[in-house]
Amino acid sequence: MIPLEGVWAASVTPLTPNLEVDVERFHRYIGWLLDKGCHGVVVFGTTGEANSFTVAERRAVLDGLCRLGTPMDRVIVGTGCSAEPDTIELTSQASALGCAAALLLPPFYYKDVPDEGLFQYFSRVIEGLGASTPRVLFYHFPKMAGVGFSLSLLQRLEAAFPNVACGVKDSSGDADNLTRLVKGLDGMAVFAGSEALLPYAMNEGGVGCISATANVTSELARRVYEGENELGDLMIRTRRALESLPVIASMKHLLAEHFSEPQLRSVRPPLVPIGHKDVTKLSQVIETLRPLPNIHLEAEFQFQPAAKPVGPA
Repeated sequence: MIPLEGVWAASVTPLTPNLEVDVERFHRYIGWLLDKGCHGVVVFGTTGEANSFTVAERRAVLDGLCRLGTPMDRVIVGTGCSAEPDTIELTSQASALGCAAALLLPPFYYKDVPDEGLFQYFSRVIEGLGASTPRVLFYHFPKMAGVGFSLSLLQRLEAAFPNVACGVKDSSGDADNLTRLVKGLDGMAVFAGSEALLPYAMNEGGVGCISATANVTSELARRVYEGENELGDLMIRTRRALESLPVIASMKHLLAEHFSEPQLRSVRPPLVPIGHKDVTKLSQVIETLRPLPNIHLEAEFQFQPAAKPVGPA
């Protein structure tokens, strides 16, 4: 079983002109990310627009990836839903397909729920899975979900389900919180939710990062992970520049440029492709990332001047 550590890209989800998932392109893209230095790939997370797809759609995509030969043991699947049965269904499939782990958001519609309610939810999910329970990473992203994981809740889940509760992705962006999790969770792998915190996480005892911008920075992040500390400042500046823009649409725009496949820009509403002003800003960001040799980001993403807007400004 692959270790839960290293640089993992939170993958975008390629779409067809009808805004259905392009499974064959998705399969090829996951292979490309693995070739570009990722230890593994997370699908149907925030960057993958998970909650814009039905349970049936997500199941069909995962089955399709498996049929095409995607190395599912290097794939973590986002399976957390508000409804407990949906979470059980998707997580059970992730286990059956041999995925590396399942990434679980908390149930996110009701806010200000007590830890006891969240503990009961996850207990019912894990117990409902029975023997088909995969390794589970808990997804702490309070800015997006509006619900988060306290350290005491994670400690309680770790104690109750030691062979299942294997880690946490901390997308709070708070270095102090990352430290609290690393120090307070002896048996759980703690991933930073951004490569900007990767050097800090590794110094504190974390295991790596799961990042949206690793769709385009994976080689750089992998080198920092492997000890090229002199590249840390460049990686952090790159992340900070990219996250100043709409991240999901920007990643898709960069990839469309790189692969010369305009369809890769597509996102499902309510997201929209980046507008003309952001295309210009994104090109300027890429132009600033040329200070060191052997960093391929700037060579891969070349921009043509936008003659007209490609989406809402």
